[in-house]
Amino acid sequence: MTAERTDRSRDRVQSIERGIAVLRVFDRGQALLSSGEIAARSGLPRPVVRRILITYEHLGYVRGDRGLWRLTPRILELGAAYFADSSLPEIARSAMDDVVRRLGETCSLGVLSGADVIHVARSEDHRPLPGSVRVGMRLPASATAAGKVLLSQLSDAELDAVVGEIDWEAHTPSTLTGEHQLRRRLDAVRARGFDVSIEELNPGMVAAAVPVRAAGDVIGALGVSSTTVRQDEASLTRDVIPVLRAEAERIAGAYMAANPQLYRG
Repeated sequence: MTAERTDRSRDRVQSIERGIAVLRVFDRGQALLSSGEIAARSGLPRPVVRRILITYEHLGYVRGDRGLWRLTPRILELGAAYFADSSLPEIARSAMDDVVRRLGETCSLGVLSGADVIHVARSEDHRPLPGSVRVGMRLPASATAAGKVLLSQLSDAELDAVVGEIDWEAHTPSTLTGEHQLRRRLDAVRARGFDVSIEELNPGMVAAAVPVRAAGDVIGALGVSSTTVRQDEASLTRDVIPVLRAEAERIAGAYMAANPQLYRG
């Protein structure tokens, strides 16, 4: 850990960290929770969780009813700025729709968050995928095409830190379940500039992804998801990757044009 990161850790506000931990326990599968369940999932003491929930209720971000808590629509305010006109998800929308139109497959845009990839935008074909990923969902980066594309762009020190956070759960027989396997795969991703994932996270599901690179910086990963009935590694490499590369370049150009303050000079 560098001296700068150590100094920053001293400046962290624990109460804010705890408040965010409480918000993060709510997800699509657990939208209604008791304070005890929230405490167990967040690892925080129940009295602390209770005070946080009461504060959020006062601010209008959660609602309690008969001992159960849920988020309110007001929580969307916290993420609204990320989806502004100059944001990556908004700028990518048109290009992603074109990917769906050209390929007839679902298109997603992901960004890295620790050892996970978060899907920040999605455009779906008329044939919805089973267990379809939604905007805001987190998936293990080491088991997804978009995640491995993003991991492959990290520095050695950044990758070392992320590897320590990975849960090496074997989701399928094809999941990478060790550091050596992952690093060897990332070397291949760097060399060819894309990744193809065949049933690494869910049986019967395949994916391909490329980096979205703005002025040398990777700002996201553009990917396509499909099934083994419709695509295999050869067809993803031959037919899907060229389309993704063209649209990723288009997204990067539009993003830089919309955010000149980030790319002056």
